[in-house]
Amino acid sequence: MTIIRKDLPQTSEEVSDRNSLNSYFPIRTKDRAGAFDWDTVTGFVIKLIYGKELLLNDVEMFREKCESLFISKLDTKGFWPYLNKMYFENNGLFKIAPEFLLFKAVQVKGNKPNNRLGAMYSSMLQGESIKNTPIANLNFLEKNILDVLNENLKDIDESKSNLITEKPYLPFISNAIQQDIKFLSSHPKYFLSVLSQFLRLYAYLYTSQLALNIGSWREGEPESKPLYFILDFETASAERSHIRIDGHQRVHASLFKIFPYLAMSESIQDPTKPKLPIWLLAEGLEDSSYKSLYNFSGAFNEERKLNIANRNTGDIKDVLDDLLKMGLYQFSKGQSRHEINNTYVKAIESELCNHFIQSRGRSGRVLVINQDYMLLLTNISIGNQDQLRFHELLTEFKKRGVYFDKKSQQALIQFYERIGNVERMSDSGDAVYVRKTI
Repeated sequence: MTIIRKDLPQTSEEVSDRNSLNSYFPIRTKDRAGAFDWDTVTGFVIKLIYGKELLLNDVEMFREKCESLFISKLDTKGFWPYLNKMYFENNGLFKIAPEFLLFKAVQVKGNKPNNRLGAMYSSMLQGESIKNTPIANLNFLEKNILDVLNENLKDIDESKSNLITEKPYLPFISNAIQQDIKFLSSHPKYFLSVLSQFLRLYAYLYTSQLALNIGSWREGEPESKPLYFILDFETASAERSHIRIDGHQRVHASLFKIFPYLAMSESIQDPTKPKLPIWLLAEGLEDSSYKSLYNFSGAFNEERKLNIANRNTGDIKDVLDDLLKMGLYQFSKGQSRHEINNTYVKAIESELCNHFIQSRGRSGRVLVINQDYMLLLTNISIGNQDQLRFHELLTEFKKRGVYFDKKSQQALIQFYERIGNVERMSDSGDAVYVRKTI
């Protein structure tokens, strides 16, 4: 069965003069700074991975239920105002257990940017959910509040859920985030404390690896591409070639392909079927679609007035290649849409990348990971194991798209020694063991 849309335009008059994108990436061309509310999106992700939703409309209704419970249980009614101030007025409620973040998910409704960002995590998680999560170490009061919450939760009806409308673009990132979510959920208090950081980290890892892989669709399923960071206390000296060549500048150049490529790919796919990443789309193309796709490439070329050579090689992947090049060329310098893509890339960097980009003098903008993110990355990479050899830990970092050169590796060992979670058997990196901090 063909994956190319049946109504694919065959003449320039039928080709839309707009480029639209509704899959794989949350940024839109008209998004402004601050489009995403990360606090709200944490609730959306909790809803995804716990498979639960609220029966209540808001926190106030929940507060009233808790008030009734405690007034009936406590000998002195005067205790309730203190509990109310502790858990409801000062947001202590959201520090009890991850499930309480579901109240933040209510705010996602009607907010298109937050919905799109949530959909990106949904695409990565691919329906992975956590069952029978361990209960955090709670006091008597918190246990009662959690009991009230559990009485007002219900399982999401999976038959009515249509959140997953696309195949994963980066399976290695999907595998990693699913593994890391399972590990974090087994440590509820730690999970709560790092969830916002965790989501920002994966937003950047997904964005950067998507950018680096999107043009390599002929190579098949994407793999982790080298992307070098430095620690925040390091200097980015000029002789560190990996930082310059395989760092932020490489990602920056590749970001310009994201909107043109994804929009073009989406425009030719059957809208009644789950969206496919370009590499999987290419694998599923059938020769019977060659004429339709070739005619569309000519029509698109003409409508956009691109004057690009339209190859007729008989290879349908060459047609796809030409279409992607046309999609990109329409945004190139000198074309009317040039500024649109420039603005789009600026939005990507400000909304999804800014926590990891720093300007370092003559070295320009480089990728920097601070100590809080470094500890989080270390803990999720070690996961359920007690410890890892240092070189094994570096391998786990690479699986997630984080690379360090030799200087950073030495700085990293010194960092671990300072916080006391490393055991050095010898001066060799192979004999250095790193432990979790939780």
